[in-house]
Amino acid sequence: MKFSVIIINYKTFELTKNCLESLFLLPDQKSLEIIIIDNASNDGSIEKLETEFASRVKIIKNKHNLGFAGANNQGAALASGEFLIFLNSDTIIKEDFLNVCADILNKNQKIGIISPRLKLPDGDNQKAAFGIFPTLTNLLTQKTKSEQAIDEQTDFLVSDWVSGCALMIGRELFQKISGWDDRFFLYYEDIDICKKASLQGYQAAVALKTSIIHFGGQSLKASPQKKKLYYESQDYYFKKYYNPLICWLIKISRFIYLKIKK
Repeated sequence: MKFSVIIINYKTFELTKNCLESLFLLPDQKSLEIIIIDNASNDGSIEKLETEFASRVKIIKNKHNLGFAGANNQGAALASGEFLIFLNSDTIIKEDFLNVCADILNKNQKIGIISPRLKLPDGDNQKAAFGIFPTLTNLLTQKTKSEQAIDEQTDFLVSDWVSGCALMIGRELFQKISGWDDRFFLYYEDIDICKKASLQGYQAAVALKTSIIHFGGQSLKASPQKKKLYYESQDYYFKKYYNPLICWLIKISRFIYLKIKK
């Protein structure tokens, strides 16, 4: 098996169904396995997906929501493909991005992780789909929000991290870096997996000549719960890679920023 596509379903029957049906249109189905992990949806969505697609996909049903990283690790443990593709359910595949991305990985041994371009439904490129690693300085200067310059004539752009929305990695490297860190429940886990790969000497990249449609990811919705999860993940990331002083400065600067924003 060449490709294992891993998709998390959480109360997104229609989105997951549309994503699957777009994958089924790819030309070489024999090289493709699809694994669905349901994160305790409890809304009937996984039962509907089983009814329609059980003969064509592998399904894991969780009794508890394990978050993005934990569920993806489950899918990876079941996968048999040479390449693992972690794909959001709110995506539509219009072209064979799998072979384009795999070809770049095969031809460029320093690149360990790759993503296609993420396009919004209106055709615009999604913002914040890749970028530089966050540091205290980069956050304070908002450099992490700056768009990288892109040479559209090249096949790929090397970037510190790429979005987990459609992230491809070789199974061998995935195992070498111990997969996703499931202590991230939501947010920052894609930055972290790229960071782990970089510490092993590998780069992340965006394949510029191929793309998928992504319906989400246009902005961080300002719900208190999502903000809480985001900042918890940010704190854990800095605790993991930086000293306690930097972690403390991150929290202080965030407190000041949120006070000013009010």
